[in-house]
Amino acid sequence: MKSIIKSQPTIFVIFGGTGDLSQRKIGPALYNLFLDGWMPEQFTIIGTGRTQLSDEDFSARVLEGVNQFSRSGKAKKDKWDEFSKHLAYQVSDINDFETYKEFGTKINGYKIEWGQEPYVLYYLAVSPNFFPIIASNISKAHLADNPDRTRIVIEKPFGHDLETAKELNHLLSNIYNEKQIYRIDHYLGKETVQNIMAFRFANSILEPIWNRDNIEHVQISVTEQLGMGERGDYYDGAGALRDMVQNHILQLLCLVAMEPPINFSSDELRNRKVEVLRAMRRFSAEDVRMSTVRGQYGRGWIEGKEVPGYREESKVNPESN
Repeated sequence: MKSIIKSQPTIFVIFGGTGDLSQRKIGPALYNLFLDGWMPEQFTIIGTGRTQLSDEDFSARVLEGVNQFSRSGKAKKDKWDEFSKHLAYQVSDINDFETYKEFGTKINGYKIEWGQEPYVLYYLAVSPNFFPIIASNISKAHLADNPDRTRIVIEKPFGHDLETAKELNHLLSNIYNEKQIYRIDHYLGKETVQNIMAFRFANSILEPIWNRDNIEHVQISVTEQLGMGERGDYYDGAGALRDMVQNHILQLLCLVAMEPPINFSSDELRNRKVEVLRAMRRFSAEDVRMSTVRGQYGRGWIEGKEVPGYREESKVNPESN
């Protein structure tokens, strides 16, 4: 049996550590990596946010997310007690440069304690309008000077439109090496999504007939049981198109429609996906009017509980279109 090769000391800094994404996705994911033996022996997860919390308060929030959303079920006390020792919290104002100096002091403290320079991963689980200020301040505070030891993770949506996406790309490329930048679509971590390639390319019966001669049409459905929660102010500005279609659903489309890759390297998979996007017919304004249906969800019932309609959700404009 092969032993797992663990990485060197690592610090995870989660901007937006008290937010929905952190509670539903990032916290449970890190905890499961810990359970599976993939975390280094020396690691720290630093959550950040404007909310005044102690380390214990933050730990309780992460535990709540793990118990509700973890694929391994509720946390067992002994494992959680061990994991929670690695959790810390720092109140921060991401617009204030002093915040980043404090991060530098904290990271240096761990460096001294561990006796070696750690890997540092900055995860931006915040509203997209904060990406440029955080990325710039990390660089100005010299927190990412070592390209071999630092990474910055940018959540979707990557920009508000094509021009702002290009601007964000230009900014990041000017202050970081490409290998430091991770553009993340967390939807690709879902088990069903990860199984698509195995379902297609490892299946000797399906793979030869997976083409337009044998398949009439494909439907991709995203069925959510969650409403806006506390994300109404973000979502009402982004909309389903930016929140779901141009990232999650297009990724699924690419996985379903792409040609078989030569290998499963990240560059090869990206190239095959890009081929699909280049082959797609562009919609004109008239095509959009004639070939799409748009709407808002109304009030209804989910699992026996009455839920509000979109315009009745918290932080959503009651006149929203």
